[in-house]
Amino acid sequence: MSSFFTLPASQRKRKREDRAGAPASKKRGVTDGDSGAKGGSRTRERDQSISGSDLDDDVESIAPGASEEESGSESDEGETAADRRLKLAERYLDNVREEVDDYGFDAAEIDRDLIAERLKEDVDEFKGRVYRQIASDLSFSAASHSFFRADTQSTTSIAVDPPYVYTVSKDKTLIKWELATPSHATTDSSTDGPNSSSKRPPRPQRKKPKQVRFVRGLQKIAESDEEHGHTKSILSVAVSPSGKFVATGGEDRKLIIWDAATLTPLTTFTQHRDSVSGLAFARHISTMSSGEQLFSGSFDRSIKTWSVGSAGHAYVETLFGHQDHVSSLAAMTIDQCISVGARDRTARLWKVVDESQLIFRGGSAKHSYQENNLDCVAPLPPNHFVTGSDSGAISLWSVHKKKPLHTITLAHGLDPLPPLDELSSEVDPNIAASNARHMRRNPRWITALATVPGTDIVLSGSWDGWIRAWKISEDKKTIIPLGPIGAASSTPDTPSHQLKQSLAFENPMDSAQMAIDGPQAQKMDELKEEAGSLVKGVINDIAVFERRAESNKPGQTKPNSQASQPEPRGLCIVAAVGKEHRFGRWKCFTNNYHEGSTPDGRNGAVVFEVPFINDKPQSK
Repeated sequence: MSSFFTLPASQRKRKREDRAGAPASKKRGVTDGDSGAKGGSRTRERDQSISGSDLDDDVESIAPGASEEESGSESDEGETAADRRLKLAERYLDNVREEVDDYGFDAAEIDRDLIAERLKEDVDEFKGRVYRQIASDLSFSAASHSFFRADTQSTTSIAVDPPYVYTVSKDKTLIKWELATPSHATTDSSTDGPNSSSKRPPRPQRKKPKQVRFVRGLQKIAESDEEHGHTKSILSVAVSPSGKFVATGGEDRKLIIWDAATLTPLTTFTQHRDSVSGLAFARHISTMSSGEQLFSGSFDRSIKTWSVGSAGHAYVETLFGHQDHVSSLAAMTIDQCISVGARDRTARLWKVVDESQLIFRGGSAKHSYQENNLDCVAPLPPNHFVTGSDSGAISLWSVHKKKPLHTITLAHGLDPLPPLDELSSEVDPNIAASNARHMRRNPRWITALATVPGTDIVLSGSWDGWIRAWKISEDKKTIIPLGPIGAASSTPDTPSHQLKQSLAFENPMDSAQMAIDGPQAQKMDELKEEAGSLVKGVINDIAVFERRAESNKPGQTKPNSQASQPEPRGLCIVAAVGKEHRFGRWKCFTNNYHEGSTPDGRNGAVVFEVPFINDKPQSK
């Protein structure tokens, strides 16, 4: 039996325009006759009635529309499209005003939206979705600096959580500082009152950071009557992204979690079997954990991961692979960190979730000074990082290549040769010079590296008393030098005869290496910098953050004196300074043979405020 569903597709098609005039279909067993005529007439009548009702409805529905169009055309006669858009905008603003008048607006909600937008920008920058080239817009030579210290030994590490800075030193000291807000270019004088006719001079603004908390050695917990704290030198410090916790590691094999507000020790971990040399928090909280992720590196050649949170602190797992001391590490992204293994000359990218590691081997026979150690590392998320070695080289790496993309050799120059009376025991200076004629100047190790994620800025430090700035190219394949920070404002002019005399005492071997060490003009500049070193100490660590107009965190308020003025934009660089290297006494600022008022160096820290070139205070 045939039906509609068993017919071919070509026969099932129905055309709406032909349905009214189509003849009635013939049924099986029905002949053409009166019955067919009657059936056809009934069908035609039904179709006519249906089509008639549809037409009536259409006419009724079209009529009002036509009248509206006619009235609209009459009212809008002579009105352009721009006028109509202006009317719509005015109507929208009137609606917004009525809504604000009726319900008001929530300032807290607006603040939350702004904070959410800023956090989204930070995440995009950290993950590499946003790459801002701001190094060319910063005036590094005009940076202002301020040295601050306490009565401690060499400062070994530093961590920053605006507006607070945390420093640790070799005498088991942990100090919390509060940074000062940089002053504007112009400062208006204030009056004593509305009826006062005389103006008093403005109060001098604080430039140096203010000490907030101070902790040294063992601390007794009142609740449990237990003692927590370091018993040997503290080598590393890190602050959590939330700003609630501070982690420190030292030569006593301890990893201690502190309350950032009060510097009260919360938990002490002793899982490492040697000195804890490096600490780094992941910048964002992992969705797989209830706490903040902490990485720790040690001289026991291992890296451990920890979970730090309000609910508790816990050990997670251990990563093995390095063949020598882990001298430095940094967090790349969540569940990923990068580390360097000193004398094994490797940098390793650890993927915790995948339980895998990528190995990058340093050292090249092309350079005149060979790399023996990789001591420093700084991340450029998501796919690049920078390393510093004992040969004075700074290398740019990509996680997709096993060799460095670009290398700057002798980034901080060479150490000057010691005086002849210290090189040789010969009384005759000619014989002493002959004995020392084959000596080469040693390169200055890279002792500290730092980057600003999401930007093209790299900072490096050594024991020459300078912090140097570098720029990553737009294609992230080369490193461009920008010069030392604060050099223009503090470097004294050295007499030309002194420079020529210094060049005359150089080894003849250096003149053969002129193409490697740089032209003579560059050497003259380096000698100027050596004659007036700015920091006067070994740069053991660098921390940096970018100052923005909305850099205050939620819940933080500015003092009343600063509330009326926007915060200046720029870069804030904080460096840990010491007379000795943080890992030992084998290299000091003293045996670098500097000249000046403080040849022995000093312990403490220094803060640089680097302004934007075209950044001016806003005037109301």
